[in-house]
Amino acid sequence: MSSLQGCNGFLQLVDHQKNEKSNTTKKSKSKEAAVTHAVAERKRRERVNSHLHTLKKLFPYLPKKDKPRVLTEAVTQLKELRKNVAQQLELSSLFIPSENDVVIINYCDNINEERTVKATICCEDRPSLNRDLSSAIRSVQGRVIKAEMATVGGRTKAELVVVLGKANGGEKDVGQLKRALKAVVENRALGFGSNMVLGRRFG
Repeated sequence: MSSLQGCNGFLQLVDHQKNEKSNTTKKSKSKEAAVTHAVAERKRRERVNSHLHTLKKLFPYLPKKDKPRVLTEAVTQLKELRKNVAQQLELSSLFIPSENDVVIINYCDNINEERTVKATICCEDRPSLNRDLSSAIRSVQGRVIKAEMATVGGRTKAELVVVLGKANGGEKDVGQLKRALKAVVENRALGFGSNMVLGRRFG
């Protein structure tokens, strides 16, 4: 009888050691999985922060810690870029007016540390168009250093290289120029006289 009890005790001890070993193995695997997950998560955050840092460089005028606004601005700029690309393809490589009214602003290489942009405009032709375009550009303290225009079938296309000021200026002047040129393009479509609309919008 005592031999049987001794044998049973030995088997129980072996089972207990096996269970302890199994539990230790499970804990070890669980700990390794947690460490692996933590490392992967840290690397993911580093990649996200790195890309956000790159985006912040593109929009230096935004608050550095305002991540949602940086992402919103990036999405807005990408949509605008996509729209501009589509419009450029529509205009084609030939210098002829398109069927649709267009105002596109593209950045050029700065000249003498001054911010320089190229404005492409397509709209219906009218006798006052040149004067209206000049008034719009002067309204944002810009000056034209190069111009090319073509008129076909009552439609005019103009490409104007415009100097807006110091290269370290903000995006505000570019936005003002685009709004001013859009007012010129819409002037004919709305059916008002040139002096009336431009006088109201640009004072």
